[in-house]
Amino acid sequence: MKKIIAVWMSFLMIFAGSATILAEEKSYKYFGVGDAEISEIAEHTYHVNTQGAKQDEGFVFTPKEINGGKQITFQLELKGKGEMLIRISETDVAGKFIKETISDPIKLTDNWKKAQRNLMLSPNTAEVDIMVLTNRKQQAAFQFKNVVVNEHDKPTL
Repeated sequence: MKKIIAVWMSFLMIFAGSATILAEEKSYKYFGVGDAEISEIAEHTYHVNTQGAKQDEGFVFTPKEINGGKQITFQLELKGKGEMLIRISETDVAGKFIKETISDPIKLTDNWKKAQRNLMLSPNTAEVDIMVLTNRKQQAAFQFKNVVVNEHDKPTL
């Protein structure tokens, strides 16, 4: 009986390790835009400070394995001070700009707020840059977490 339990425990440990690896593969590399500073304050929770020197300060990331012609949903949770926009830029395989989609302003508060953007990608899209940026010159201090980019098999738009 002890051997059976030991074997099952081994399988569970291997499976749990695999699940952790898969979850880590979904994390993104974030970069500051403009005079913004970004730092990880907890696992997958980040803090961003913008200087307010110009509009469009915040952060950007580029999810991998995006397929043109598909619908994607981008979502995250935000809190802090300031007013932000979600901007998604699409480029083709040569890096040529295709189009850009910009959300309505998102007013931040002291409580976590989910923000989401759905869009249909152009058939020629090979890469997208997803940005969360200030919509005017402003000093903003905010946090974000739970960043998810989903590709839909069937469009819902």
